[in-house]
Order: sequence, then structure tokens, then C-alpha cells
Amino acid sequence: MKNQARILVVDDNRSLVRIIEGILQRIGYEIITAYDGVEALDQARLKKPDLIILDIVMPNMDGYEAARRLQSNPATARIPILMLTVKGHVEQDPTPDTLREWQGKVRERMAGFDAGAVEFMSKPVTAKELVKKVKAVLWMSRVKGRRPGSDGQWVD
Repeated sequence: MKNQARILVVDDNRSLVRIIEGILQRIGYEIITAYDGVEALDQARLKKPDLIILDIVMPNMDGYEAARRLQSNPATARIPILMLTVKGHVEQDPTPDTLREWQGKVRERMAGFDAGAVEFMSKPVTAKELVKKVKAVLWMSRVKGRRPGSDGQWVD
């Protein structure tokens, strides 16, 4: 079964990129890879992916800046971005001892959404979780437009 979607996976951890590539190729997606934000911008312009999975902490250009630049370029602005990072893992119930850390992680997530991400996942992530999020983002982009507007609602 071919899913016919092209996904750009961007992370400076080459082993993780290969793992994600293998998981998503097995279910029929075409995978493009990049290892920093600068390379991600080039690959997005050249290959026109249907989805970008983007790490935050990378050399040369972090994921926030890459997302902002992708969203500001008319050629790439409608590509949905799923941020996958070690930053921003939010526990369900913070304790008084972890509240400050929890608030910082929420701010990291919000910064990702402000930069243009439509979804956010924290590492480590299972293959099943990743596949579900990828399918959901691709479905939403096909059904309701390519990305949310400034109010967070998906636009046509």
C-alpha cells in the first residue's frame, strides 16, 4: 500500500532520522532527510514535502527559526510542521516541586506553535504514536487546508 505522501524528516541525530525513515517508509511514505535547519529549508523548497517533521535543537539553525522561515516563504508556507523534540515534554499533573519546569516546557511548546508548528511531539516517542500523529496531520491538511491560520484554525 502506497500512502503517496512525501515527508521531510529533519534532525541532527542521524540515527534517529534513519529510524523514523524506516518506520514511515514501511507504511508507504516517501522520506526526504535533512540534518539541520538550513538544509531543511533547501529540501523543502526543492522537494515540496506534504509534511515536515522538525527537531528544535540543531546546529546552524534551530527548528524554531527554520519553522518561521518556512512559514514566511510562500513556496513552503502551506506545508504542515510537526515538531518532534526532547524539549516540551509536559507531564499531566505537575507537583509543586516540578511546576517551574512544567511551565518552561509549556512555553517551549507554545514557542513551537508560534513558530508555525501544527503539532508537537516529545522524544522519546513510540513508532505507533509517531505514525498516528503523522497520519492525523496529513489527514487534516488534506481535509481542511494545508495549515492553520493565525487564530489556530485550519484554513482552506
